Amino acid sequence: MQCQLMIPTSKKKLVTEDPDKKPYIVYNEHLQVWVGLKDGGRTALFSDEYDDAKPLHYDQQFKTLQRIAGSKLEREFI
Repeated sequence: MQCQLMIPTSKKKLVTEDPDKKPYIVYNEHLQVWVGLKDGGRTALFSDEYDDAKPLHYDQQFKTLQRIAGSKLEREFI
């Protein structure tokens, strides 16, 4: 009997999007957009490519990202 390894084809969203909350993009002091986290969520990743930006929806997400990034961040509602 062979054992098959199942590889997920989509990423599971940990935070459900609330239609009443307006999404926003986060910028750092170099006007780079936030694209994700690495090192188990200890390091914030930023990119010069606007199309790679990941929108956020909640104030708590922004506050947590500020703490992780350790630099001045701005948000732009989209």
